[in-house]
Amino acid sequence: MSESTLSHAFKLARKDIIVELRRPHELLSIIAFTLSSIIVSSFSWRTILRLDPLVISAAMWVVIFFASILVLTTSFAREVDRGTIDGLRSIPCPPTAILAGKMIYGMITLVIVLLSLVLSSLLFLNLSTSLIPGLVVIFTIGAVDFALMGSMMSAVLMYSEGKNLLLAFLFFPVSVPILLPGIQACAKILAGEGIMATVPELRLLFAFMLAVIAASMLLFQEIFLE
Repeated sequence: MSESTLSHAFKLARKDIIVELRRPHELLSIIAFTLSSIIVSSFSWRTILRLDPLVISAAMWVVIFFASILVLTTSFAREVDRGTIDGLRSIPCPPTAILAGKMIYGMITLVIVLLSLVLSSLLFLNLSTSLIPGLVVIFTIGAVDFALMGSMMSAVLMYSEGKNLLLAFLFFPVSVPILLPGIQACAKILAGEGIMATVPELRLLFAFMLAVIAASMLLFQEIFLE
């Protein structure tokens, strides 16, 4: 990707972030969902003396999964609903720059949600602060994967009737290559095994990331300019 393409992508991501900050209720509602999910889980498990790390990991990834749906369903659908999609097409830049801008915006938004997830888990699930670096690494890679895949799927479905519902239904089967290694990796971190023990899962997450990037480079231009 050229320097000019990256420059356009960051400008588009900056525009989306500014728009999001002007109406922060959507982001705040997603953060509230994250916090309430962790609090409910904490109350549900309060009588259990020692939780299985796999259970905690699965619960946290379920929260990330639904938060990703809330963040990414509006990626391109919002442009169609507002009638600004033609304005995006008229920008003198490669279509991949537009997709990259949406992906960067999705990554930044998801990372903000992930930070609230990790902090609330420390407070309400009694996680050790020594686990924070490992969890942040795994969750950030997962957020990148979700942003890449979700932005592409949003582009594919942006003209579909009931696109938000369709994306919610289709998001799960294509999320399995992220969820399974992500849950296993976080379970190892929570069990105190260290980041090096998660290398097999990290390889799977990076492999999926490269596959989505390759598919996006090949297909997005045809989808976006049709």
